[in-house]
Amino acid sequence: MKEIAQRLREERKRLGLTQEELGTLGGVKVNAQSIYERGLRVPNAIYLASIATGGVDVLYILTGGRTPCSGSPKS
Repeated sequence: MKEIAQRLREERKRLGLTQEELGTLGGVKVNAQSIYERGLRVPNAIYLASIATGGVDVLYILTGGRTPCSGSPKS
């Protein structure tokens, strides 16, 4: 659980967001965002889907592996 918390914080900082801004994007208050980032609770699927719309790499948060970039299709 600590790994998810650390990666969530890392993604927030990578995007230049405050806890309040990411929490708003995910539909939670800043105290809930802080709890997620401290590893006291794990965010649910609704939260993760919401923050994904803001450019957060949810696959990275959950697994530690980055989402592959989709480039031009090869001919």
